[in-house]
Amino acid sequence: MSRVVNGRVRQTSGAGRLVRRLDRERRKWTRIEAVEIPTEQAWRAGVAEGLRLAQAAIRKGV
Repeated sequence: MSRVVNGRVRQTSGAGRLVRRLDRERRKWTRIEAVEIPTEQAWRAGVAEGLRLAQAAIRKGV
């Protein structure tokens, strides 16, 4: 279901579920496994940050 607010179509259902799923994925990516090479560690941090930004955008309704 969606509605129009300020000329934008906003989702009124399912956003909370998506935010929770992103949070679960972000936690998975931020877990530290044994010994990681710096490049992999940086890549995983980048993935986690992207997921965090996606959550923020969904909460704002962007």
